[in-house]
Amino acid sequence: MEMDTIVFGNYSVQDVLIAAGVIIALLILISAVRKLFKKEKVSEHIQVIRCKNCGWRGQVSRYAGRCPKCNEPLGDQLAKH
Repeated sequence: MEMDTIVFGNYSVQDVLIAAGVIIALLILISAVRKLFKKEKVSEHIQVIRCKNCGWRGQVSRYAGRCPKCNEPLGDQLAKH
């Protein structure tokens, strides 16, 4: 099939391929921009904490939050004791 073959109306195969390429490029660009500006979801079940005892930092469960290094209660669990 030649690139100057008319597909419909005044549009040739080349015009259709260019339009398809532009559409695909725009979809990829939009996807990349959405990933770039996507907010990180904060889980309601996890909290970021620093242990006052040993200095460990990381994420622990709100419901069973204990330091993995020294086993001290952390965050919401500290308030319950």
